[in-house]
Amino acid sequence: MNPWTLIVPSGGVGSRMGADRPKQYLEIQEKPILLHTLLALDRYFEEPKFIVSMDPLWRDYVQAHLRGFSLEKRCVLVDGGRERYDSVKNALALVDTPWTGVHDAVRPFVSRETVERIQAAIASNDGVVPVVPLRDSLRKSTLNGSQAVPRSEYLSVQTPQCFATEILRTAYQQAFDPSLTDDASLVERIGKKVGLIQGNDENIKITTPLDLMLAQHLIAQP
Repeated sequence: MNPWTLIVPSGGVGSRMGADRPKQYLEIQEKPILLHTLLALDRYFEEPKFIVSMDPLWRDYVQAHLRGFSLEKRCVLVDGGRERYDSVKNALALVDTPWTGVHDAVRPFVSRETVERIQAAIASNDGVVPVVPLRDSLRKSTLNGSQAVPRSEYLSVQTPQCFATEILRTAYQQAFDPSLTDDASLVERIGKKVGLIQGNDENIKITTPLDLMLAQHLIAQP
C-alpha cells in the first residue's frame, strides 16, 4: 500500500484572478487546473490516496473531470470548511496512511525531483517543506518609510508540505490562528522539526492572470 495521502484544499474563490469561477476550476487544454495538479502528484508520488476538500457546488464538475483517470478510485471529495485550516482538519480525519502531504490546488508544476527530495528527507524530519531562493530585492515597510532587508535571509515557500500523519493531526488540534499561514507553522508551534528541501522554480501558485498565462505556456510544452 502506498504510504502517502495527499490533501488538496480546493475551496478558495480566487478573487485576484477576476474570473467567472474559482481559479482551480479554470481549464487549460480542457482540464481544470485542479486536475492537472492531481495528475502531477499522482505521477510523482506513484498512486497515493487523495482527499480533496471543496465547495460542494463544484462536486459534480470535479467528479465528471476525474472520470476515466485511475486516480478517481483513490480520490475522496469532502466538503471544505470556512477557512483553509478547517478544510485540512476535516480531511485529516479520513487519513489512514503514515505520511500526509498538503498541496495547493493551483500548483500543477511540482517536479519529480522535488518529490524525491521530500521522500528522502521525511524519515529524518517531522515535516519537510520545499523552498526556493528569492530573486527580487526586498524592502520592509516601517513607520518612517521602508528599509532594505537582506534577501539571502528569506526563502519562498512551496507545497507539498509533508509530515508524519500523527504529528500533523496533533498540530491541527490547536485552535485556528490566522497568523499561521501554512501547515509547517502549525507543526513548529508544537515543537516539532521541519526540514527544508530545494523546490523547483516552475512550481508556481497560479493566482493572477499573468500566472495563468505562464501556466498555459508550461502545460503546452512537450
